[in-house]
Amino acid sequence: MTNLLLTIPYLFFLLFLIDKIPFIKQSGFQTNSLRFAFLAKVFCGFMVYLIYAFYYGNRIEADTFKYFDDSYYLYESLYTRPIDFFKMLFGINCEGAYFDDLYYDKMNNWYRVYENSLYNDNRLIIRVNAALRLFSFGNYHVHSIILNFIAFIGSVGMARFFLYFVKTKWKVYVAVFFIPSVIFWSSGILKESLLLFAMGLFCYFLYRLVITKNWVNLLFLLFPFLLLMLLKFYVFVAFIPAILGWYFSETTRLKWKAFPLVFGVLSIFAIILGAWDSSYNFIHILVRKQHDFINMSIAFRVNSAIQMEYLDENIFSILKAVPFGIINSLTRPWPLEIKNALFVPAMMENLVLLVLITIVFIQKVKNPIRSSNFILFCFLFTFFLYAIIGISTPILGALVRYKIPAMPFLLIGVLSLLNTRNFHFYQSQKIRKWIHTYL
Repeated sequence: MTNLLLTIPYLFFLLFLIDKIPFIKQSGFQTNSLRFAFLAKVFCGFMVYLIYAFYYGNRIEADTFKYFDDSYYLYESLYTRPIDFFKMLFGINCEGAYFDDLYYDKMNNWYRVYENSLYNDNRLIIRVNAALRLFSFGNYHVHSIILNFIAFIGSVGMARFFLYFVKTKWKVYVAVFFIPSVIFWSSGILKESLLLFAMGLFCYFLYRLVITKNWVNLLFLLFPFLLLMLLKFYVFVAFIPAILGWYFSETTRLKWKAFPLVFGVLSIFAIILGAWDSSYNFIHILVRKQHDFINMSIAFRVNSAIQMEYLDENIFSILKAVPFGIINSLTRPWPLEIKNALFVPAMMENLVLLVLITIVFIQKVKNPIRSSNFILFCFLFTFFLYAIIGISTPILGALVRYKIPAMPFLLIGVLSLLNTRNFHFYQSQKIRKWIHTYL
């Protein structure tokens, strides 16, 4: 309880900053609605702590604790061997038996069980937690609140991007700040907090580049681009072709043709890279990841595992599995697959999305949209990510969590096409005025 009380000054300071940071204050939303969204994340971050501390119990395997605990050994080197601390923090000449013996062998997650040619994203989140220890006094909840605020900044960037195309504020607010799974799994000390931050800033600065033609924004894009690439490579692979397609559709005469052109160019580049170094072959990486995931679910007899056929290492096997993967990501967990309470919100979200998609298809009056290219980008990114995780993730608990980066884009795409004039409750001018005044 004492550790929790020590976070109160940090919480009030961050709530104060929401009204002072121009990037947040000028987002187009009221300060109180933004503070409410941030407090919802803080609450969910605490719930993540309670669930992992008391429901799962095994601290070594709990995502929200294991990177925080490992960061202790990196941080402690600041007082005994400060040069080692900065080497490990920035990844400079920090490999070998010396560092293994003194630091890494004491950690449980610096080395992954299944290492590959890609960057080890465990180390990034360990380093971030080690840096936060400089002023957190080793308090878990301080780390949680700060990472929540970092994720919240990313959400604000995403909201500003969405609001340029979708002028109805409540649609943007719901899509960005109020999807239960997104709030929950991007709260606390989890990689998704940094992932949401990277995606939101990338969207914002790319959109600023489009509307201002100020190439300084290109420099600001570099950091979230690298962070996204290092954090979750599969999200990077799904996100970059879709958003670059949108960028060139907005800035050239190609319009919608920019999407297949960008996808084709990046595919050729990926093929050349894979041929040059087989360890960077995306098909090989995806298939190996799926095999490792299936084998793990069998070995540990995971309760929420689903039946999934092993992929062959060729493009035809992957394309054949894509429809199955999309269905998995879009509809699961099914009612009979509910193993614990955490699956219920995910199931309800899927149901709501499917109902909204059905309404969009059957509505008689179409909703005018600002940019069809924006809608296409949202759906393409969702399609790519849902396909990748749907064919490679045989555990429902992981599937629910891995798909959250695409959920705001899917929902805003659907809501953009939804004509709310068909809804009786929204026909009241007083209700519309109240919603927009509050938001």
